[in-house]
Amino acid sequence: MRAKLLFAVSAAAFLGACANMDIPGVRGMADTGSAFDATLHQAYSDLAQAEYDEADWGDARYFTNRAKMAAMGQDTGPQPLADRNLPQEGLSEISVARADLMAAFDAGGRDKAPEAAARAQAGFDCWMQELEENIQKEDIDNCRASFYQALALVQAEFDKKPMAATATAPMMPEPMKIYFAFDSAVLGDKAMPVIDGIVEAYEKYDPKMISLTAYADRAGDAMYNDILAKSRVDAVVKALRDHGVSPSRLAISISGEANVPVPTADGVAEKGNRVVTVEFEDGM
Repeated sequence: MRAKLLFAVSAAAFLGACANMDIPGVRGMADTGSAFDATLHQAYSDLAQAEYDEADWGDARYFTNRAKMAAMGQDTGPQPLADRNLPQEGLSEISVARADLMAAFDAGGRDKAPEAAARAQAGFDCWMQELEENIQKEDIDNCRASFYQALALVQAEFDKKPMAATATAPMMPEPMKIYFAFDSAVLGDKAMPVIDGIVEAYEKYDPKMISLTAYADRAGDAMYNDILAKSRVDAVVKALRDHGVSPSRLAISISGEANVPVPTADGVAEKGNRVVTVEFEDGM
């Protein structure tokens, strides 16, 4: 009887958690707000689905509700810092990041670059949510990178001079990272927003070169890890070419388990080293 009761309570909790989370239905809502709201609607829907797939019901519900509000043109802005229990070591950077985001919005960023502004807000809220959990460094880094990339695009709109006497190159975006699962060269769902950010930076900033360096962690044979790293960068190159990036702009380097971003002893599996790093070289 006790086991049946526990099962019933668990089932009830599951059903209650899933209530009001019709993510496909919310995603399909008609947009009644601005272009900023429309992009935000879809971005929050993506976050809701990602958290739902990880069985994080609370955050899935939160992002579902934010998507619904955006569709109705009733967005309330990036989530306040006080709403999350953030670790002290990440609080300073994210506080400055939120201030920069709000400054861009106050200067008209939602109107000047609505799509990038929406992605910046969604990236910020994603970063906050992952930082509060503080258990998936890859997810924290991906959300953080998405935020900074999108914010840079918004801020670039304010630097445009209509009749500039001399052309000056905009500051190149921050380096990005594409992470992979253990012993895998498959681009997962969380890698695709980073791919999109690289493509957008390519189109916006016209970099002279995009440098891709592929790594593998130090578990397993060194020669095998070189092959695995090459397979990873090949997957990134294919995705970028499929999105219109010229192969002549891509510089590829295979590092394997040598000079890995996170130093470890040989044989150690470290997810921070299962990565392709992306850097942009100024074209001017």
